[in-house]
Amino acid sequence: MPQISVIIPAFNEEKYIPATLISLEKQTFSDYEVIVVANGCTDNTEQILKTHPFEKLRHLSLPQANVSVARNAGALNAQGETLVFVDADTQLAADSLQKIKEEFTPGCSVATTRTAPYPPSWKFKAALTFKNIYNQSKIYQGCSGVLICRKSDFHAVKGYPPDIVVKEHRKLILKLKEKGKYKFIDTPAITSMRRFEQWGLGKSVFFWVRQWAKDKTKGLQGSRYESVR
Repeated sequence: MPQISVIIPAFNEEKYIPATLISLEKQTFSDYEVIVVANGCTDNTEQILKTHPFEKLRHLSLPQANVSVARNAGALNAQGETLVFVDADTQLAADSLQKIKEEFTPGCSVATTRTAPYPPSWKFKAALTFKNIYNQSKIYQGCSGVLICRKSDFHAVKGYPPDIVVKEHRKLILKLKEKGKYKFIDTPAITSMRRFEQWGLGKSVFFWVRQWAKDKTKGLQGSRYESVR
């Protein structure tokens, strides 16, 4: 039985999933499995998963696109006691799983990692530096694209809300914080800035302000991301 289960939801991620898997193959920590949950894919994502030569990889397939349902399905099939949810366009540093194993200690119920942008332009670095500061200082306690928890805690709080696919990490973090402490682990997750590149600063800020307002009023059910592939 592996100690860590890495769970990756993938919806039409043929451009990004190969690099994510390669970063996992390079891990210095070896006692882990990788579960990729393809959900509603219409591109070559599933073919890549079926043919990728990675002995730790398992592949699940769901007919409809729903990132929260996909993560929950991965968790139900996970063998490891520590769950590491990774976005499909996010690469881990080679020592990330080792650091997670060492630093996600008893007393912690949820954690995230430092984040770094790809491409590494100055404006993307500035945006993610701000995100790292508020996560590390615990001003907000959000997610970098990597969320870590224990399988027992995940199931105890009933996982991700299946009807929420925007700010779904934040909803889960708030529930998991009732079980223990939030932890910031200083290992980089290199994440694609594709949405920021396509939307620009103005549209990105407006989108998140609008989601914050919806969350405070009528709730996030029905909110969706514009697909950027």
